[in-house]
Amino acid sequence: METLSQEGDRAFYEGETAERIAEDMRQAGGMVTAEDLARYRVIERRPLRLRYRDAELFTNPPPSFGGALIALSLELLEAGEGSGLEFGSPRHLLRLAAVMEEVDRLRDGEYLEIEGEPERLSMLAAGVARLRKATRGTTHVSVCDGEGNAASMTTSNGEGSGYVVPGTGIILNNMMGEDDLHPRGFHSSTPGLRISSMMSPSVLVREDGTVMALGSGGSKRIRTAILQVLCNVIDFKMPLPEAVAAPRMHHNEGRFELEPGFDSTSLETIEGRWPVNVWAEKNMYFGGVHAVTSAGEVAGDHRRGGSAQRV
Repeated sequence: METLSQEGDRAFYEGETAERIAEDMRQAGGMVTAEDLARYRVIERRPLRLRYRDAELFTNPPPSFGGALIALSLELLEAGEGSGLEFGSPRHLLRLAAVMEEVDRLRDGEYLEIEGEPERLSMLAAGVARLRKATRGTTHVSVCDGEGNAASMTTSNGEGSGYVVPGTGIILNNMMGEDDLHPRGFHSSTPGLRISSMMSPSVLVREDGTVMALGSGGSKRIRTAILQVLCNVIDFKMPLPEAVAAPRMHHNEGRFELEPGFDSTSLETIEGRWPVNVWAEKNMYFGGVHAVTSAGEVAGDHRRGGSAQRV
């Protein structure tokens, strides 16, 4: 940390730390080389931009998977019935389940990204967020101010391998072993390609000018958690805390995982078509959407220890 603060990030990719990582890789038969580290560059990308109902969503673009899969889900929902649905009703769950299943089916085939023409969104950090302690996994911070400036940031420790490179204090990551980021199988990507991500920091802009920043941790559940909160806010007109707290569902390998809170009739409807597992309580498995709006609504998802504060 001292080296990075004094010499900048290139000290990690080209300095003594990089040399120690590369040497450790050589000795242990690893795949990362000094040349790989030296070639790495941060790339700023324009957000993926799409319209859903009366709002515009700006989210993480390709090569990330998350934003594109959220966009696809919203496109499929937009093409279906958009009114007269009640949250948690059999019709609502059937429609949501069908979209989740179709997105996974398309992704398991050849559909891996959405082509678009996103325009640059200028986002100014409207405050300072202090991260107290991150022991593992992914976390998200959303900030808005009264003038409509918004910042949405998702960060991740990923899946640590449990191994520290001697003399560096750095734990090697294990994202090459994250199955949801490698739908075509491990070690199938062309060398030099950036590893993808499900992280989907997003900003929603409503027609009335209200801005909402949101995002989530939760690996492969990130995209379905964000999707459901967006629908709760836009389609079901829920206040933000209610939209985040509402029960969720997730499609995983042909089975639907459901949180408690849906009525028995709706559950029976889903169970009549798919294998279903109903959880005993709300759980961090279903993501942790932390969100805030320029209108003063705040919501920290208790599933993943979230908190929210107005300043």
